[in-house]
Amino acid sequence: MSMPDSEWRFCGSKEVIGVAICNYPGATLIPSHGLNISLGDRLRIVEENGQWYRGWTLDNQGDIGIFPAQVVHLKPVRIEYEQRSGETITFIQETAVAQEIVSALREWGQNARAMFLSEDERLSSLRKLAYDLAERRKQILSGALPVDEGRRIQREAVHELDEGNSLLGLDTIIRDDDGVAVNLDALTLPETFRLFKEAPARIISPPVRQNESQSYSMPCCFMVTIRKVEWKVGESAELIVSLYDEQKQTFITENCVLEWKRGSGFLHGEKVLFVDLKRFSDPSKIFLVCHVVRRGVMEWKENGTETKKPAAQIVRRPYGVSLVDVTEMIPQKGPLDDAEREVRLPITVCGDSDSLLATTRKAMAVRAPIADPRLLQSYIVLSAKLLVGSVKQVREEFPHLFVGNPPISRILGYPDVIVPSDVRNDIYITLDRAEFRYSGRNVEVSVSVCDDKGVVLPKTVCGGAGVELTDRHLSVVYYHMGAPVWNETLKVTVGFEQFATSHVRFLFKHRSSNETKDKAEKPFALAFLPLKSDDGTALQDRTYNMAVYRIDAKLFSEKSISPAYLQFNEFEDKIDLTTISNGQTKLAPPPSEGCYTYSAKESFSVSSLVCSTKLTQNVSLLGLLMWRSNEFALESNLKALPSQPGVQVVRYLRDILDVLFEILSDRKDSANVEAHVFEALVFLIDLATRGFPNFRPILDLYIKEDFCALLAYDKIISRLSSLINDVEMTNDSRIFFIKTVKSVEYVFKFIIQSRMLYAQMNQNQGEELFRDSMEHLLISLADFMGRDVRVFQTAQGSVLKYIPTIIPDLMRVLDPVVIASFFEQMIGNVPIGSMFQQQIDCILAVVQSPLFRLAECRQVLLPFFCEYLHDLEDSRRESSGASKVLMEMLVLLSDQTVGPSRFQDLTILIEKLLRKVVRSVIQLANKASEPVEDNFLIIMLSIFRQMTDIHYEQFIATFESDVDLVDFLQEIFISFKGSLFSKSVFPKEWSDMIMLQNTIMLQALTQFSRIIRIRFLEPFQQQLWNNFFQCAVEFCTQESLQLENFSENKQKRIRRRYDDMRLKMCFEVRAMWNSLGSHKRNFVPDLVASLLDMSLIPVEELRMAIIPIFFDMMQCEFRLTKSVHSTEPQQMTAGRRLQDEYWIIQGKFAAFETNMIKSLDVFIEGGRGDSDYAVLFEEIMKERCNNNSQMRELSLRFVDQLVKQMKLLLEYRDVMTSPDVDIESRMCCTVNLLEYYEGISKREMYIRYLYKLRDLHLHLGNFTEVAFTLEHHARLLIWTDDSLPTPLHCSDFPHDQTHRELKEHLFYEMIRYFDMGKSWEYVINRENGVFNELRTLYESDTYEYQKMSELLRSMAGFYDKVISPHETRVPCEYFRVAYYGGGFPVFWRNKAFVYRGKECDNIRDFTERVQNRFPGCVTLKTMDPPSKDILESDKMYLQIWKVEPVHQIDDRFGGKQVSHRIRNFYLCNDVHTFTYYRRLLSHGKDSDFANLWLERTTITTRSSLPGILRWSEVRESITGKVSPIQTAIETLQAKNDDIFRLVEKHLENPLAELDPQIGSILGGVLDPAVNGGISNYEKAFISPAYLDVHKTSEDRKEIDALKDLIANQIPLLQAALEIYDQKVKEPMRPFYNHIHDCYLKQKSHVEVHYGIRPPVFPKLAPKRSVAANRSYSNVEIRKAGSFVSYDNRVESGISSVSDSSATLSSTPRTGVTSKKSHSRVGGSLSASTLSLARSSRDSSSTLTLSLAPATPIELSQTLQYQRQPRRDAEKRHSRPGSGLLQPRRSSFAEEEPGAAAPSPPPLPVKRAPAEHFATPSTTTQNGGLLQNGFLTTPRRRLRTYDGGSGMNEDETPPEKPPLLPAKLPSPTPELPPKASAATTTKVIPATLEFDRASLGSPTTPRNSSRSSRSTSSTPPPPVPEKPAHLLRDGNASPLRDGIASPLLLKGAAPRDSGIDDAPT
Repeated sequence: MSMPDSEWRFCGSKEVIGVAICNYPGATLIPSHGLNISLGDRLRIVEENGQWYRGWTLDNQGDIGIFPAQVVHLKPVRIEYEQRSGETITFIQETAVAQEIVSALREWGQNARAMFLSEDERLSSLRKLAYDLAERRKQILSGALPVDEGRRIQREAVHELDEGNSLLGLDTIIRDDDGVAVNLDALTLPETFRLFKEAPARIISPPVRQNESQSYSMPCCFMVTIRKVEWKVGESAELIVSLYDEQKQTFITENCVLEWKRGSGFLHGEKVLFVDLKRFSDPSKIFLVCHVVRRGVMEWKENGTETKKPAAQIVRRPYGVSLVDVTEMIPQKGPLDDAEREVRLPITVCGDSDSLLATTRKAMAVRAPIADPRLLQSYIVLSAKLLVGSVKQVREEFPHLFVGNPPISRILGYPDVIVPSDVRNDIYITLDRAEFRYSGRNVEVSVSVCDDKGVVLPKTVCGGAGVELTDRHLSVVYYHMGAPVWNETLKVTVGFEQFATSHVRFLFKHRSSNETKDKAEKPFALAFLPLKSDDGTALQDRTYNMAVYRIDAKLFSEKSISPAYLQFNEFEDKIDLTTISNGQTKLAPPPSEGCYTYSAKESFSVSSLVCSTKLTQNVSLLGLLMWRSNEFALESNLKALPSQPGVQVVRYLRDILDVLFEILSDRKDSANVEAHVFEALVFLIDLATRGFPNFRPILDLYIKEDFCALLAYDKIISRLSSLINDVEMTNDSRIFFIKTVKSVEYVFKFIIQSRMLYAQMNQNQGEELFRDSMEHLLISLADFMGRDVRVFQTAQGSVLKYIPTIIPDLMRVLDPVVIASFFEQMIGNVPIGSMFQQQIDCILAVVQSPLFRLAECRQVLLPFFCEYLHDLEDSRRESSGASKVLMEMLVLLSDQTVGPSRFQDLTILIEKLLRKVVRSVIQLANKASEPVEDNFLIIMLSIFRQMTDIHYEQFIATFESDVDLVDFLQEIFISFKGSLFSKSVFPKEWSDMIMLQNTIMLQALTQFSRIIRIRFLEPFQQQLWNNFFQCAVEFCTQESLQLENFSENKQKRIRRRYDDMRLKMCFEVRAMWNSLGSHKRNFVPDLVASLLDMSLIPVEELRMAIIPIFFDMMQCEFRLTKSVHSTEPQQMTAGRRLQDEYWIIQGKFAAFETNMIKSLDVFIEGGRGDSDYAVLFEEIMKERCNNNSQMRELSLRFVDQLVKQMKLLLEYRDVMTSPDVDIESRMCCTVNLLEYYEGISKREMYIRYLYKLRDLHLHLGNFTEVAFTLEHHARLLIWTDDSLPTPLHCSDFPHDQTHRELKEHLFYEMIRYFDMGKSWEYVINRENGVFNELRTLYESDTYEYQKMSELLRSMAGFYDKVISPHETRVPCEYFRVAYYGGGFPVFWRNKAFVYRGKECDNIRDFTERVQNRFPGCVTLKTMDPPSKDILESDKMYLQIWKVEPVHQIDDRFGGKQVSHRIRNFYLCNDVHTFTYYRRLLSHGKDSDFANLWLERTTITTRSSLPGILRWSEVRESITGKVSPIQTAIETLQAKNDDIFRLVEKHLENPLAELDPQIGSILGGVLDPAVNGGISNYEKAFISPAYLDVHKTSEDRKEIDALKDLIANQIPLLQAALEIYDQKVKEPMRPFYNHIHDCYLKQKSHVEVHYGIRPPVFPKLAPKRSVAANRSYSNVEIRKAGSFVSYDNRVESGISSVSDSSATLSSTPRTGVTSKKSHSRVGGSLSASTLSLARSSRDSSSTLTLSLAPATPIELSQTLQYQRQPRRDAEKRHSRPGSGLLQPRRSSFAEEEPGAAAPSPPPLPVKRAPAEHFATPSTTTQNGGLLQNGFLTTPRRRLRTYDGGSGMNEDETPPEKPPLLPAKLPSPTPELPPKASAATTTKVIPATLEFDRASLGSPTTPRNSSRSSRSTSSTPPPPVPEKPAHLLRDGNASPLRDGIASPLLLKGAAPRDSGIDDAPT
């Protein structure tokens, strides 16, 4: 569709709304103009342009755009606008329920998403309800439903709406009976409260109609509709339907006969209505039974063909039975189900000898179709539905069901209620059974009603409902059955005039199968049943055995049947066939007359049931009803009336009442008769109102329409007065009096109705006399209440209970004031202290009566009732009843129609009861929840709701003193805060009830605040003011008023009805604060938290009103007020007092600051506040601070501090509450807060967040970090017994009360977590560590040796774990991670961190883990710094690479030789400096090593790792360049390290499998396929071209270092190849041979050009059966700046060489002598300086090189060793090897500098294996062998350990260098001062003469200067003869100060050393 060019026209005035009928992606199709629309959106249209509209969706009014007109459907609406709530849209063409469904479904949809994500089980129920509601809304809007069906659909929709709202916990909606929401503004508060309490029951129960849920005092109807009939009856038939009671085995309804005539179609749509049904108390099963009776020939055969000619013979023959159990459709209890059900009933066909009754019972027993061929084709389909109400009610409510006048079947009995219009006179006769002499007959019974002359009465008998009355009824005929059983019920209807002379006649006739014979058949017998009994009553309900009289066919004529049989007895038991003659009993002939002869051998039985409202079966009732015919028996009949069955009496209630009042009016001579009539009247009233309450309407109708006894009132009053005034009342009299009082309502109704009728007929004669008698009667009744309560208590209680019922009738004839005075007098006469409940009930009834609505009556009653309730409350009695009375009073006084006096009435109630009510609320609030609490709350709220300003003024004026008024106001605030705000009184679903409560509270608090400002500012009542502020804050912060937490619809509804009440209360608080004046200081800092809580409400106006108060508080504390006046404060005016006050400057606001910081932490963490609040707070506070010169600087600094705290807390809350945020972000925010609170010295908050951080670490298993976190708390404590202040308490140790107790517990917790994190060194090695402090505590302070013992054992275990081979600790890698872009949270954004990885972490796994934390982030592939676009982007960019830690292991160990298990821990722990490299662009080729420049970056973090986090932010970064040759040196050094580690691993465990890396490494070095190996380095850096260009001393040093590394590689390769040779498998032997050949070539080349290096390792030990797991710590890497050398070294503390030259023996060759100042670094020796010189000299025996002083390389200039990323396989094989724990080693450095070492004893002869290098040995004085600089002991039997970790007892120790360094015997055991790490000298192989002057050179770097002790002028001691093992390759090394220095080549000796040359 193209866009139109015409102009847009405004159409906002059109009240239409568009509903989207499809999706429309407008923003995509028309960028910047289109509007995205989803199906179902509602759109507000404001402009139109042809076929286009412009508008917005109602759910998102911020987006405005255009859309086609075709995508929306317009609906007319009514738009109302209010400033508070905005637009309100109502769809005009939709009902209220339909619109509510739409609104509810939208709100449910918002909740459904959250339920789906949380997998809430309620979602399925909600989905079903939503679909049902959508369907019902469609039906409602269709308009095609009948009225009753529409009502039902609407009721069900409303119920489902309420059910769904209840399921989701949404607001409860109060509705009327039609489901429409009630206007609560039109209801009083008690009425609203009652409706809310009733709402849950309405929601739980299914929708029912009015009175539908009652337990069948109300009748119901049962509608049955025949839907389909299938049978093979070829003739006409009858379908007889009725209900059957299985337990009683009888039918309970009359038959309903549906006739079907042949050829007229089946009975489709025929209906039957069973009426007057009731619930059955016994557990009966009710069946719907259908009898099918065929009408036609006697014998009909089903041959598949039908005769077209109708049969001349008509016989009713049984066909079959069909039934269904309908018990569930007529439930005994619970609500009724009016849903229509359809069932399919098979027809059970009768057998040849089965009756319908037998077939029925058989079908009930089988409950399944009978196996008959015809069954499959014979069935009935019908539907059934239960309808509540009488026939009249059902006809009015469901008129469509009565279309076609369906037959109505009544119950066989009486309904619960017999209305006067229901005149019934039915007699049901049931043909039971018969037995005749001839068994082969087909007997048919003809039933008719005849008069006393035998004439048949027309239309008096029928088979049941649905057929017309006929003259006679023919029974069903059973084939050849001599004793037929019919069980067939007929209905006989006879007029009252003919009843006494009528009888039922039964004629028996045989029906022949032959039509000709059948026509000739005549009746063969007769029986008759009179309808009237001999005593004149109607026929009794029982079974009769009838006398059967044979008929002589010859004398009998059917046309004129002789009535001669009437002279016979009708019953068999009345006939006596015996006679007495001459004293003997003889058999008399049977009676006979004419054609009738009695047949004693034949029998016939029938049952009768009379259902008549006129015919009685009771003789006494009959005598009373016909009293004029026998007046002598009147008194006895009256006495007998109460003893008659109530069921029979109530049927004739109206007739009996007529008789009683007739007797009372006619009989004037007998007082006894009048008394009996009064007793009978009381009995009837009691029977109709209590025994049969359903007859109460009949009694009312009788009084209103049928009562006509004009003079009865006088006699009733007389009898009632005499009964009340009977002083000596007997027990029987009291019983009758109580009955009379219970019936007093109707007694007075009769009195007053009689008087009213009399007055109408006689022009109001005797009015005064009647009133006097009535008043006298009332006075007598009031006096009766004062009698002895012990005798008349029951009677008096009955009077209080039942007398109020006469008020409406009394008001018709008496002055209401007189009646009011009577009740006041009657209640007042009640004995004190008795019958409280009865009095309350009486008062409640009076208040609810119309009497109390009259103003003049309230003037009498209200003060009396209020006073009574006041006294009752004091006695703490019947509070529940009192609350009901008060609620009724308030409901009435809120009605505008009760007159203008309601204002004064309310004043009386307030003055007398308000304070009592408030106190009751307070008392009940302090107790457990009671039902009465709600009532008193409602009463209090109702009173405040109706109070006006005048009421408040009048009530306040009633207080005698300010003290009483203060007490009352305190009670009010306590009740408001404790009962309404602090805890939820009403369920949260009662939104409207809660909002009404808050509206009332706001009104009341506003009034009370005005009173406080006026009355209690001077003198000032601080507690009262404070309580008001607290109450106001509680009001504003209660959950029910936080509108922003509600849905949009609910917010609009609340704002439209109630406005935002928080704003009004906020302004009231501000007014109260501003009126305080100088008293503001009294509320600082106590009010800070409360007002802060209020100010955090997200309403800008509210915040702007409250935030300035904080500045006032700061000023109040900054400046204190001092009074200088001497006058008493009470005698001064407020203005004078303010004038006499002056300000002094305190200069700080510490209390305000502390409370503000604490409160902010609590509230923001708890979910209050937002970023807008921080901005607004900063803006308002800084504006005021800048305007105050005195406190500007201090206050601004404090505001900045608070704003920072808010931002940190908001960040913390966001990450802690968001489920998608990773735990690292939570830790980061927690640490930010920790640092903040540490900076401002808020220890309590600091400790609280410490433990939150600890919990986060525990969640991840970061146990080392947990220990460091706890350490921060422990360092705040001291080792004293001072009491622990509150901020330092720990919730984990609540019982610790002193610093010492808590610190000790924390230390042990740290020990436990360090142990779990395998960081034992932090416990045992730290100077101020846990162990040292506890040891000092137990040793020197508390002397707790037991704890000391346990501590030492624990520490010993830690030492064992450090060196144990069974404890595996994998070193952690470190990674630099940078977060760039605005997509990251603020605390990560554009920052770089160093992370401590997990064990076995690699860069790939770590990167993936970081990426998973931030889905959608982009990982930068380069190490280049990010561009500005990346930094300012809103996306997320990650930059991750590995960094190497720079350890401080030299400073830690002072250069001493330690186990690698100890050393390895510090290589990657307790570090804060890291390095990494980046390749720079080169001008040559990539493979050109001479142009390979690198960039080295050294970064420093803010804290060491590990710490309280696993990462630390980068604080400093320094970048420098690395030259190509330095790169080459480091690369070669790294390769040498790799080879060395492989060999070292083998030495640790020789029996281990061959490391798979050794082959690849050797192949890469010896036969490189890439980069060319060392040849490339030679071409690049040792070529003539390179040497010609690089001639400086620095360049030469680097070149020599590279050569030295190349030469040092050969011994390493040799050792590695030996290992490979030993362990290589045969398939790889050719490869070994190849690389061995390569090795030989490379060795030859290197030795020729760079010299020969001795072996680094001793000869590898042969394989043994058990591994000797020793730590070869003497074989280690020695780093020298940027390169390393390897040596079998002698550990020495200080190396001092004074010789200036070195002499080398053997053939002349070029060599290099190097001097280094060594330090121990990570398993190698590192030196900071290097001096190299090259010289050549010919000599026959020796070669002496003199080295010129050279400038050493500074540490800052040398290259740091960079560890290459380890492969996964290397990580698995690089764990610390196993080794035995060795004793502490001694080094030569421990000897005194001046001590001379004695000569060692003679060495024993030792033969080394041929394959080993020959190493001389020396035996020390203690018997040990001094080998390679380490002291060993002679061979001995060793202790055996299982598991292969040690040596067996009989084995010889391995020929390895021992671990204990050699120590020459010394007579002076004292140790020299501890040498620094820098003074430890490391040694490297020497090839040239050593230059002694290099140590003392002025250019020596700082590390070399530390060895100044070795250059002392003190002459060295005599040098003993050196053992041979201290010389390399058999040569001796010089000793200076007792320290060996193996720097000479083989065969050379230092000059002037005094040592002979060693043999070659």
